[in-house]
Amino acid sequence: MLNSIKIATTGLTGFSKELQTISNNVANLNTPGFKGSNAKFSSFFSHDGDSASGGHQGAASGAGLAVLPSVVNFAQGQINQTGNDLDVAVDGNGFFVLRDSQGQTFYTRDGSFKFDSKGFLVDADGNHVQALTNQGVLQDISITGLKTNAASVTKAIQLSGRLSTADTDKAVGGVIVTDAVGGTHTLAVNFKNNNAATPGSWLVTIKDGNDTVGTGEVKFISGVLDSAHNSVAFTYSPSGVAPLSLTMTLDASTTSAATGASTLAVASIDGFAQGDMSNASFDGQGNLVISYTNGQTSKNQTLALANFSSTDHLVAVSGNKFKSTRQQDVSLGVASSNLSTIDGGSLEGSNVDLSKEFSEIIITQRGYQASSELISTANQMLDTLLHMKG
Repeated sequence: MLNSIKIATTGLTGFSKELQTISNNVANLNTPGFKGSNAKFSSFFSHDGDSASGGHQGAASGAGLAVLPSVVNFAQGQINQTGNDLDVAVDGNGFFVLRDSQGQTFYTRDGSFKFDSKGFLVDADGNHVQALTNQGVLQDISITGLKTNAASVTKAIQLSGRLSTADTDKAVGGVIVTDAVGGTHTLAVNFKNNNAATPGSWLVTIKDGNDTVGTGEVKFISGVLDSAHNSVAFTYSPSGVAPLSLTMTLDASTTSAATGASTLAVASIDGFAQGDMSNASFDGQGNLVISYTNGQTSKNQTLALANFSSTDHLVAVSGNKFKSTRQQDVSLGVASSNLSTIDGGSLEGSNVDLSKEFSEIIITQRGYQASSELISTANQMLDTLLHMKG
């Protein structure tokens, strides 16, 4: 009878452990990136030695159950949009890599990130999110030194369209160029029909207000742009800044015709003014994309993703993170290298299946109840035995 009570007690212990696991799963139903666990058990037997009746060596009798460590379910959770540009979710394999102030490395599927006051990308606990360099080295993701985008001086002006020989001249205004310190200057390009003197010729004058800053000539042959005479190079020297060496070019599609109006206009101008950071987000490859007010973008840091030859050595720790007890199992890469993608502005939800958990609650409750009933029955039988009279 005592053995029956002990066996049933192991059942109570096992079902209590299972209820604890279920409770933790349900409690983290809305925790981003949470991975549910399954309680595991094994049967336990005791050996009674030789059997007097059959001579079977080591005959065993049931002795209850043994509680094993819970097993984490690493299945993908549902990805949900959050609208926060710095939230990221892994669609596929891989864990984000984090490092704390002591240099310890953690791994997580929770991509709830933000920039701290020092410009580092961190999780909710202040651990630094890691990027992987082209040399395969981990480094903190940071926007230090990236909050402004330096100006780029203009070098090339490209125009496109049609010049009509029916016009005596054509003016193209609004040609905005950028100097070395980010200042902008508006030029105008005037084309004067010189066809009477030289067939297909147009004389070019470039002005800053009333000041002429460049002159030249472009030519057409039977209405087709002459590639040997399609540009004007000039030096523009605005006050107080270094001179700009500029080239105004008509692109290959520019034509000249005797009919219709002139449509020549600015096609492109390189160079740009200084810009301030206006937004930061992540693309599908995990690149940090920084946008600036001057229309430029920067991509120079990529989220590191860790993969494991076996997840058996990943240990869950507080803060929705994992530690690896075997660093040799870890391989580092990025989203594009392991066929995963990064969903920016999204978070991976918990992979807990609530309907499954409710089913497990019922089974656990009934199992606990049955084990408790077994103890009560064995106790009653003992009580009967102790009160027997001859």
